[in-house]
Amino acid sequence: MCNQFRLPNLAQIKQYLREELNLPLVDPSSDYKAKDIFPNQTAPVLLYQNNQLQLVNKNWGYPSPVDANKPLFNARIERFYEQKPSMWDESFAKQRCIILSSKFFEYAKKTYQAGNGKRYHERYSFKANHPITMIAGIYDKNNFAMVTTNPNRDIAPIHNRMPLVIEPSELRRWLFQNFTSLINRDSINLSVTKQPNKK
Repeated sequence: MCNQFRLPNLAQIKQYLREELNLPLVDPSSDYKAKDIFPNQTAPVLLYQNNQLQLVNKNWGYPSPVDANKPLFNARIERFYEQKPSMWDESFAKQRCIILSSKFFEYAKKTYQAGNGKRYHERYSFKANHPITMIAGIYDKNNFAMVTTNPNRDIAPIHNRMPLVIEPSELRRWLFQNFTSLINRDSINLSVTKQPNKK
């Protein structure tokens, strides 16, 4: 379950989307600083709205129908293909977006003991071989969720799920077209970095 990603700053976002990918991004009304984003925090997501490709601020996490204090911030892509209806269906069908990150983080099952005697899970960061790692997202009103799928070879030794990382050539497919071919991420290469252990 991914619960942290690093947002690039606005200059990095504009450089990559406009100059490297040649996308017609509308000028954002806000400036964005590089920072770590956690569930229940606001971040810009890239979506096509009002005939424009734009960055729109939304809160990370859908309201939970069970516990209002625990937002649902990861959406398993497999749920869209199950017969049983889910709260994600409308968003998967019509309200897809892209989460922009410089890296995302996952905790491993493996633990270590710190100097204070407590045990912690090892932590890793992941990023694509591009200036910005694009992750599939869905949204509803003022909320967005990160889409997850089965892990590829880079993440499988560490975690049993992964964010659905999107290649630049796949951006249009995720936003507008049938996305079934994107479920398997075995072809995606990620750089993996173990984070320093707590002392």
